[in-house]
Amino acid sequence: MGLQLGDPQRPGGRVAVAHEVTAALLAEAVDAGAQVIVTYHPLVFRPLSTVTAEPGAEGRVLALIEAGIAVIAMHTNWDAAPGGTADALADAVDLEDVEPFPVESAPVGPDSMGHAVPVGRIGRFAGSADELRATIARSLSADARVAGLGTSCRRIATVPGSGGSFVDAAIAAGAEVLITGDVSHHQARRATDHGMAIVDAGHAATERAGVRALYAAVGEIAAEPIDLTHVDVSPWEHR
Repeated sequence: MGLQLGDPQRPGGRVAVAHEVTAALLAEAVDAGAQVIVTYHPLVFRPLSTVTAEPGAEGRVLALIEAGIAVIAMHTNWDAAPGGTADALADAVDLEDVEPFPVESAPVGPDSMGHAVPVGRIGRFAGSADELRATIARSLSADARVAGLGTSCRRIATVPGSGGSFVDAAIAAGAEVLITGDVSHHQARRATDHGMAIVDAGHAATERAGVRALYAAVGEIAAEPIDLTHVDVSPWEHR
């Protein structure tokens, strides 16, 4: 990831930090006078064939161009970075003795050959299963789905965002619990069949601590960044 929209030679100006460029976020960024948005989720995940005034990424790209706002997306780079999304999630659920967790092959720079990127973390939890549930509810503000959580939760793996594909890696690493988001029925079943619990705290909820850390990091290099991290990106309603 990196600069997705804008002129790299243009002065940065006022910088906003956000989780994702939604329609609501775009309106707030324009009102705040932002000239650059540093976002965790990329604005463009797949190549666009058109840039027209319509709902979705196409319309938001057009609106950003018309408003003169550049977009810098972090995502996997920030997941793997020290102090980034993966570290922030592990810290939010009070893990100790944290180590990089099995990885996703992804380029992280112009000279990268697709080497391994540590997008998750694994560590030790000192409390009980009930304490883990309470920590997740408090720190992630999440109404989590839980599968197979018994009394043993000492070794915990965490992957921010969508981490169901890491079930086998977590099992191989000896994790007793995997905390992530977007876990499918079959992924949860595979985990419990192998004696590992799953805590699906939600895609956005497992990323929020990392987005707050991103705002703090941008504040180290940009004068008075605009905090738009409060604009929630979850499309789900809790009933």
